[in-house]
Amino acid sequence: MEGKNDPVDLKAKKIAVAVIIIFHLVGLAGFLCGPLRPYFIQLVPFHLLLMFGVIVFSYRGPLNRLMLFVSGVFVSGFLVEVLGVYTGNIFGSYYYGRTLGLKVFAVPLLMGVNWVILIFSVAQMIRALGIRHSILASLLGAVLLTVLDFFLEPVAMALDFWHWNWSTVPLQNFIAWFVVSLILLKFCYATDLKQQKYVGATMFLAQLAFFAILRFALA
Repeated sequence: MEGKNDPVDLKAKKIAVAVIIIFHLVGLAGFLCGPLRPYFIQLVPFHLLLMFGVIVFSYRGPLNRLMLFVSGVFVSGFLVEVLGVYTGNIFGSYYYGRTLGLKVFAVPLLMGVNWVILIFSVAQMIRALGIRHSILASLLGAVLLTVLDFFLEPVAMALDFWHWNWSTVPLQNFIAWFVVSLILLKFCYATDLKQQKYVGATMFLAQLAFFAILRFALA
């Protein structure tokens, strides 16, 4: 349940949803305005940390499960990125730019945070649709995250998130995104987080709209 009879819980959800929508709209406007874009690029790390903070702020379930989820996805997602950068055998041959901030082993620490945000948001949205079978939910979530990556890739290169050593994004990247997302989503459902349907759905749909619009605007 969403804790709909708890006024404090409901207020936290409303604040979280409002913050997600407002900051994505402001960010979108900033990136679409050429003169402002360099300044908004500098704010990307703060935006990711804010979205992570929104998840923690609005969550009202057992904190030990949330911490297990966050630590598991953060470490796994970060290590996959490290292996991907150093070997070129997972996503393809790529390297990170400077936009995402501090790097460890050539990978921004915020990539771990990004995986947490992505997995949490899509997992919660799918649960809100009433899909309870974890394998089916994980498969659907992996498809949705791969679709998100389709819109994300050109934007990531344009904004110096990361760059490919080819002229186009390799098919291998999308296959790897699907597989990694599938595994992390299965882990997420195994932690049995409390349902946060409004926050999760808003977070995922805001990101999808954000990158879809920018993909065509920056093309």
